[in-house]
Amino acid sequence: MKAIIWSVQDIAKIIKARQENEFDANFGVSGDRGNGKSHLCSKIFYRLKKFNPWKHQVYSSTDVKRLLMKEFKGKCFDDEAINSGYKRNFQDKGQQELIKILTNYRDNFNVHGSAIPNFFSLDKDLRDLIFLHIHVLERGMAVVHLPIQNRLYTQDRWDAKNNAKIEQTWGNRIKKNINFKVPYHRLSTFAGYLYYSDITQVQSTLYKEIKRVKRANEYEDLNEDKEQTFFEKLFIQVLSKKLTQEGLMQICSMEGKKYSSVAQNINRLLRDRQEEGRLGDYLLDKNKKNINVSGQINDLVSHSSPSSA
Repeated sequence: MKAIIWSVQDIAKIIKARQENEFDANFGVSGDRGNGKSHLCSKIFYRLKKFNPWKHQVYSSTDVKRLLMKEFKGKCFDDEAINSGYKRNFQDKGQQELIKILTNYRDNFNVHGSAIPNFFSLDKDLRDLIFLHIHVLERGMAVVHLPIQNRLYTQDRWDAKNNAKIEQTWGNRIKKNINFKVPYHRLSTFAGYLYYSDITQVQSTLYKEIKRVKRANEYEDLNEDKEQTFFEKLFIQVLSKKLTQEGLMQICSMEGKKYSSVAQNINRLLRDRQEEGRLGDYLLDKNKKNINVSGQINDLVSHSSPSSA
């Protein structure tokens, strides 16, 4: 039997069709470290209209949930989904919320693509919400899997138990013959092979920069976490147009920060979160009356003051 060959364009067409027919489109890309699963995810998302890497490529369960709840027919590239859906942390409140959000907000018809080392390390409830699994064998080559449909008594749509037995026989044969060619078509979920080229150099550079910035924010230490909280609070005040430039400069002085560095961070947040304009467009006129600067300062800096004994 001739093997079914898929392309990235085929994957993108199915995703678009699901959204057009008012279905969500949750897919997972698995593979060993360094095999390029994240690049494949990126390549698929670049085939979808209005994909914005800075907005849609995320590294925390908080950002994943925010996109899934607020977007309609939107996108969420859950890179390193081990942080948002990995079963060993399922008892965490955040992990339980993710499952609920994927279920309760499925009428938003979003695309949720996750990159994970081991597909079966995802919580089962999360696996059941995935319509397509792509396992990367090596850069440029992957196996496409589809869940078993219309079986009344099968609890596992991915038939893990039976496929694990088949895979075990391959392991035994590989031990005897290192040139043994694995017959992936024998797996009950096998749907074909996917061959693809890598993302462009520009896309790769952008992917790495977003990953560096967002992952650093996710794994920052306690002091850096306080710093992030400060900027988040300040950002909210800026968006609310409750600060003058003078008030902002006072805050910077009290916190021992350079005004230019703070302004640069706020402008970056405005850009990353798709807000219009720059910092100057959100600051109030210093001559405007009834501005309670001291109240805003206290709200922003109180979190960083050491608690009294």
